[in-house]
Amino acid sequence: MTCTVVRRVLLARGTNLESNTGLGRAHDAVVSLLEKTLVKDWTKAGIIEHPIKTQAISRVWNRWYGHPKLVESQTNSSTADLLHITDQEQAHLVPKNSSIPVAVTVHDLFHIKPRNIHIGEVSIKVGNMNPNFIRKMDIKKLKYGLERADLLICISESTRQEVKRLFPEKLTALVRHQIDVDYWNPDNNPKSSEIISEFYDPKKCLLITVGSDEPRKRLNLVDKIISCLPPEVSDEINVVNIGSDVKLTDEQLVAAFQYADALLFPSVSEGFGYPPAEAMAAGCRVIASDSAAHNEIIPKNYLLPVDELRAWVDAVERVHSDWKRNVGEPRKPNLNLIEHVRNILSPQAHGISLSNAYDLLFEELDY
Repeated sequence: MTCTVVRRVLLARGTNLESNTGLGRAHDAVVSLLEKTLVKDWTKAGIIEHPIKTQAISRVWNRWYGHPKLVESQTNSSTADLLHITDQEQAHLVPKNSSIPVAVTVHDLFHIKPRNIHIGEVSIKVGNMNPNFIRKMDIKKLKYGLERADLLICISESTRQEVKRLFPEKLTALVRHQIDVDYWNPDNNPKSSEIISEFYDPKKCLLITVGSDEPRKRLNLVDKIISCLPPEVSDEINVVNIGSDVKLTDEQLVAAFQYADALLFPSVSEGFGYPPAEAMAAGCRVIASDSAAHNEIIPKNYLLPVDELRAWVDAVERVHSDWKRNVGEPRKPNLNLIEHVRNILSPQAHGISLSNAYDLLFEELDY
């Protein structure tokens, strides 16, 4: 009889971020997978983190010195088989002398390697081109940490290719994020439109954007699209910019995806792109730019050329026409989109990918 070896992974991060943040949600997803035994032959050994520090000096000292020492100490005294740091903004936590292999999840490299994306004559900055002295020192520590890691786990293929360019000798693995389809699905977790009554009007076609007002999100394109519509169309459209103009609770965000006629996502650069995936899980139509890395998970017929305004205007007019045809009736969820997300981004799929990544590291190290 063959005895299955179950290995133990120690998780580490910096601040104990809330699950309503992108990095907090991603970390909690890994914790959940390990606790629910969805990562085959792996279990959780523990979590190293700290509460939010309010004073600037205290934050810097703890980030650069206090917490890295704690992580190294607890790693070397642990019986765990692997240390997994769950985001690249904490890569400085990779111990300089680790007794066990170390993996780091890389969500994106916007801040470590900022760049300009050129669209026609327009140049869009992605990341901070002019960080202050403290941040420059921080980035230097992050780069050294990534170089010390044994495995870099990438959440998209585009991020993986960029990691390979910056760290060509480093072992990499693709492990996409997960989406809890049942949480967003209007059949499994229906929400009342009353909780978004401050902006939802059933007599208008609801278009939403989700994200910050960073230049790479291109919210200015949405304004251009609406301005190009015939008045009789634009007058019947309600655009709500969630995250930049309107702040919602988790429950309200679910309702917004369930009642919106479409999510507009013109971003030109994402590490993964949670909003399109969550919208699709709610059966909501997505109109997105054909850009990395969200174009890896969105079906091709929902992607538009980045620089063709006319294509975006036409797409919005089609959404309006569908709404007009069914005015007075609740939008029917797109079951194909829901199933699409379930197939590629379920917790089960995430667990399999993560298990494969961990196993790959141990195969390479010949453990």
